[in-house]
Amino acid sequence: MGTQAAGLRRLFSPRSWSRPVRFVLTGLLVLVVITAMGITAYRTLKPAETVSRADKPVPSAEPIKAIQYSELAEAPLIVEGRLRVYAEQWRVFADTPVTAQRMMTPHWSYRRWPAEVVSIVEVEKPASGVGMSVVVTKWSDGDIVALDAEKGDIVWQAKIDPAPGESYKGRRTGSKTMWSPEDLFVSTSVVDKQPIVIATGKDVVEAIDPANGTVKWTKSFVAEPGCRTTDWTGPDTYYTKNTCTKPATLEIYDAATGLPVGTWRPPGASIGTDAVSNWFIEPSSCDLGHSGCLMFKAAPTGEGVVTYTDAVSGLGTITATYYSLAPDRTVKPEPVADKDTVIAVGDVVAQQVTGGYIWAYSRTTGQRLWMSEVNGRLIGGDPRNFYLVNNEYQLLVLNRETGAVTSSTELRIRPADRFVFSMYYLHAGYLVIERLQTTKESEIDDKYYFSQDTVVLVGIG
Repeated sequence: MGTQAAGLRRLFSPRSWSRPVRFVLTGLLVLVVITAMGITAYRTLKPAETVSRADKPVPSAEPIKAIQYSELAEAPLIVEGRLRVYAEQWRVFADTPVTAQRMMTPHWSYRRWPAEVVSIVEVEKPASGVGMSVVVTKWSDGDIVALDAEKGDIVWQAKIDPAPGESYKGRRTGSKTMWSPEDLFVSTSVVDKQPIVIATGKDVVEAIDPANGTVKWTKSFVAEPGCRTTDWTGPDTYYTKNTCTKPATLEIYDAATGLPVGTWRPPGASIGTDAVSNWFIEPSSCDLGHSGCLMFKAAPTGEGVVTYTDAVSGLGTITATYYSLAPDRTVKPEPVADKDTVIAVGDVVAQQVTGGYIWAYSRTTGQRLWMSEVNGRLIGGDPRNFYLVNNEYQLLVLNRETGAVTSSTELRIRPADRFVFSMYYLHAGYLVIERLQTTKESEIDDKYYFSQDTVVLVGIG
C-alpha cells in the first residue's frame, strides 16, 4: 500500500516529470491565464453603450429665490428648472432637483466607451408643454445622441464624420463641454420658430430637427478641407468663416434651409500675409457658448488687433467693430457698441465702460437710456434684466429699462472666499459659476480650481 502511494506521489509531482512534459504543461497554463485575462479585458474595455433610465418622475420646478443653493463638483446645464445635466469624459447624467445642496444620485445616466463626450446642448420643449425636452450629445467618434431630458431614454441617433482631435475638453467640471461647445449649436427657423440643432464635423455641417433627428440639410466643404474652423449661430442663421479665400470670407446660411444668405468681409480687408488675410472675427452677445449670437466683432486684419482697454492704454490702435444682421439680412455695424464687454438684448445694448460702470443704449436710435455707477463685471442679460458680479462677490440684478438694482445675491459661501472666474452659465433664473484660483489654464487642477466643490449655483429670483 505504501509503495502504491509513493508511486502516485511521484506521478503527480512536477519534479518527477520529464522536461518536455513540464514545458508543455507550463505553456498550457500560461495560455489559460492569458485567455482568461483577455476575456476579462474584453468584457471591461469592449465598445459599450449603457443607458440607466429614470425610475421616478421629475419633481415640479420650485419657486426661485435670490439665495445660494449649491456647491457642486461639476458644472450643470439646467433643463426646465427641474433637472441638472452633467458631462464627464465617457458619461452624461442628470440629477434633480435643481436646488439640491449637493450632487444627488443620478436620476438617469448614459455612458459610452471608448468614445468621449465632445459637446452638449439642451433644447427645451415649448411653453405649450407639447413634446419633450432633449439633451443632444456629440461624441468623439462622430455619433450624435439625443436623450429624453426627463427619462434618459435615447430619442434618436445620428452620425457625422468627426474632425481630427475631437475629445473631451471639460477637465474636472465639464464646464467647457457644457457651457461653450465648439461644434454643436442651437438656432431657430425664421419661418416656424422651431429650434434647430447644427452640428459640425470634418469639413461638413448638418442641421438636425431636435424632436426626431431628421437631417434638414447638409453642407459639405470637402473641396476646401480645413478652411472652416470658426463658426457659430445667430438667432436664425449659421455663420462660418472661409479662410481659403484671400482675404477670408464670412459665409452666412439660413439655419432652417441651409440656403446662402450672403457673404461678407469687413471694410478694408485685403490680401497680404496669411495673418492679415485671415482677418479677426469673434461672435458676441450669445445665448450660450457660440449659439444664438446677436452680434459679432470683426477687424480688417488678423494682425495688431487689440482690445478697447489696451487701445485706451496706448498699447495699440486697431480695434474690432461690432456688427449684426439687419432684418433684411444684410450685415450692418453696431455704432453704439464700442467696448470689450457688450451684451445686447432686443433693442437695448449694455456695455462696460472704464471704471466698471455700465451704460445702456438703444441700438436703433443710439440714445443713452441709463448709466449705472455700480462697479462690477457685466456677465449677461435677458428680456427683464442685466446681470453683473461686483467686487464684493455679489450678483447684482439691474432692470433692463432703468438700470436700477432690483436684487443682490451673495456668491461667497464663506466670508473669506476669494476667487476668480471665466466660465459661467445664466439660465431660467439661475446663475452657475465655476470658481477658480487662477485663469491660467496650464495649471494643474489642484492649483486651477478654487476647491473640490468649485461650482456654485445661486437663484436670481
